[in-house]
Amino acid sequence: MPLISNDLKAPLVAELDITSVNKQLESYINDDIKSTFSEEIQDMVKIEQEQTKTSMLEDYSLKLNTTKMEYDQRFSNIVQNLEAKQKEITLEVSKVYKNLNESESAFDTKIKDSLSGFEHRKESLKLAMMSEYLSKLQQSQDANNQKFNDLASDLKSHFANLSQDFKEDFKKSTINLQTIAQELEEWKTNLMETLKETFAPFEHKIKDCSYMRGDQTKRSGVYIIYPDEISVIKVYCDMSTDGGGWTVLQRRIDRTTSFDRNWKDYIEGFGDPQKEYWLGNWMFYNNGRAFSTKDNDNDANSGGNCAVTKGAWWHGHCGHSWLNGKDNKNYYWSGYKYNKTKMMIRKIL
Repeated sequence: MPLISNDLKAPLVAELDITSVNKQLESYINDDIKSTFSEEIQDMVKIEQEQTKTSMLEDYSLKLNTTKMEYDQRFSNIVQNLEAKQKEITLEVSKVYKNLNESESAFDTKIKDSLSGFEHRKESLKLAMMSEYLSKLQQSQDANNQKFNDLASDLKSHFANLSQDFKEDFKKSTINLQTIAQELEEWKTNLMETLKETFAPFEHKIKDCSYMRGDQTKRSGVYIIYPDEISVIKVYCDMSTDGGGWTVLQRRIDRTTSFDRNWKDYIEGFGDPQKEYWLGNWMFYNNGRAFSTKDNDNDANSGGNCAVTKGAWWHGHCGHSWLNGKDNKNYYWSGYKYNKTKMMIRKIL
């Protein structure tokens, strides 16, 4: 067994541990030897890099100088060529200017010669044109004189024929006037007969439906009345309510006729007496109130026209009665609503 000394210089006998020794050797190799070797390698690499860099820079500098010399030589050659070309161009331009001057001189000479000849030809042409124009003018004047003579002859002949035609037309017109006068006389006779029939004595014509009151043969329906000596009106007469004889002024039964109308329509009347209608020209005052339409405000309401919202009526302050509403479903009278209305009058016996 080997003898190993410690730091105290005391002899110590121990059993050698091979595994431990191997680990120590491996650590020494990995740490100390490897570290020393790596540093040397790095130094060698740096030296090699510096040498390579120096060599490359020297080569690059040499090549750069060579290239510069080549380019300088090429540039010098180009400049020399350009100078030679410039001399050639200058010489050519001089020749061109010389030729232009010679051509310009020759051109001026030709222009002068041409102008001289042109002036001479212009005068000759002017004289020829004037002569031709005078000749044509004379021919035109002769032709116009002939046309004038022909026209005068035609007019003379035409007026002669016109005089004869006028006499014949006048004779025909006289005959036509006599015929028209005869027709007017017949029309006058027929008109007088029509007027006599229209304005016959009023005992044969009724002024309103009340004249038929009590007549059991009359049925409710449309009749013609003659309220004055001129007017002829179709109205609906109610002959069944309370003895009959009622003249219907307003009637709404199925909302087929619009009552949203202006003053003119209510004055003239509208609708169909067989169905819905307004008699017209009778509605000026009712219980002291004036009639109002959407375009003619006569109510007592200061806040606006009641007829605009509630229809034409004898409005006071837009109260609870109106039967000419805007075709709505119901019509109102004293707060009660109805879906059919009828206004009628009858003479008091």
